[in-house]
Amino acid sequence: LHTHESHVPNSDITADLMPTSSWNVSNELDKDYFLTLDEPMNNITTTLGQTAELHCKVSGNPSPTVRWLKNDAPVVQEPRRISFRATSYGSRLRIRNLDTTDTGYFQCVATNGRKTVSTTGVLFVKFGKISLSSNFLVKQLLMKVAR
Repeated sequence: LHTHESHVPNSDITADLMPTSSWNVSNELDKDYFLTLDEPMNNITTTLGQTAELHCKVSGNPSPTVRWLKNDAPVVQEPRRISFRATSYGSRLRIRNLDTTDTGYFQCVATNGRKTVSTTGVLFVKFGKISLSSNFLVKQLLMKVAR
């Protein structure tokens, strides 16, 4: 009697673990699905008035949509100065005529439905003119010392 009872639960368990046809169909649809961060975002240190380009290198199927954030707030595009667009590798953010107020943490967030990836880069805008003039003053002082 005991051996008969032990066989019945085992056969039930085996049946429950067998994949159903609906599981196979959904697995076929999922197998080409992916989202990958291909490269961490670049950091940029530059000077006033220059142009900076930050690159979000992601790939996925379906193709991901990319959002840009600066210090955790959405990046606002400005005509002829701040723009972002989709590229073959993901997305590119371009900031022209840089100001020191453009300094910050820039993050791209890519989503394609079931998965999200993100990467963060730092843009640091220096007062270029001040550092150039201070270098000039240092050289003048060194020349006086050398005499």
